[in-house]
Order: sequence, then structure tokens, then C-alpha cells
Amino acid sequence: MLTEKEIEIIEGCRKGDNNAQKMLYDAYGPLIKGVCMRYTANLEEAEDLFHDVFIFILTHFEQFDNITSLGGWLRQITIRKAIDYLRRRHLWAAIPMSQLEVNPAVDATHEYDGIPMEVLLGFVNQLPQKHRTVFNLYVIDDICQDRIAEMLNLSKNNVSTLISRAKERLRKEIEKYLKNEEY
Repeated sequence: MLTEKEIEIIEGCRKGDNNAQKMLYDAYGPLIKGVCMRYTANLEEAEDLFHDVFIFILTHFEQFDNITSLGGWLRQITIRKAIDYLRRRHLWAAIPMSQLEVNPAVDATHEYDGIPMEVLLGFVNQLPQKHRTVFNLYVIDDICQDRIAEMLNLSKNNVSTLISRAKERLRKEIEKYLKNEEY
């Protein structure tokens, strides 16, 4: 169910209202920028992608169906645009931890089994680009393997293998981290 604020943003953006566009930017800019950061190689590329995504969103608001959540629709568009960006540029590098933006929904000081979130994000960002992209889509963005295969033009088996290898690499990094922390 859409909130009054979301309805105001949607209706205003459909009319090209600058105030509504600013409200959209303020409310959902961090979400969009966070997704862009997870899929690009550096802050400059993330900002370029963010700009492209935001312009696309503003010029395609008539496609929003008022049934899905606004945040979900924006996230889906951003993911699709990020995948297109990766295809065009063949970017397969890791994002340096210094360029990660903190998502207010995820407390950077939160720990998972004694491991700070920043360390876990570092492990994910050290994955090879294909592994990281598939892992982000599957684990973080909760997209099914069939859809990932379709989006990336891969076989489902290839997607499954990439996810499995990413999880294995992460497991090894976590084990190594925990072993080093015991001393």
C-alpha cells in the first residue's frame, strides 16, 4: 500500500514537478546510490550510473503501476540499469571499501557472528565481479536464479555455480577472519 508521501511523489513526478522530484531524490536517492555502488567499480562510475538511473526514472514515471511499492520499483530499475551498465562496460573490478556508502537501513557497526558488517561487506567486495554480481542479485537483492540467468544471459547452472563459488570464497574468508581473531 502506498503512503500519502509516495502518492504525492508519484503524482508530482508524473507532472514534472520539481518539488516532487526533490522529494524523490531525498527519500530514495540513498537506496538508488547504494545499489549503484554495489554493482560498479568505483564512486565515479556509481555516480554516473546513479545519474543515468535517476534520469530514466524521472522520464518513465508513467510506467509505475501504483500496485508495487515505489522503493521496490526504483530498486528493480536500478538493478536492471546496473546490469546493462556492466554489460556495456565489461566492468569486473571490486569496489574499494573506502568508497562504500553506509546504508542507513544497515548499521555498519552491526555484527554477524562476531564479524563487523564492514568486514563482511569487504569480503563480498573482494569477490571477482561475476561472483559478486550474481551474489548481490541472489542474496542481497533476493532475485531467483532463473531470473538472474535471464538478466545476465547465463545458464541456470552457471548462475548456480557462481553463487556456490561466491559462498565458498566467503566461507573461507570468514573462517580465516575468525581464526585470526581468536589469537
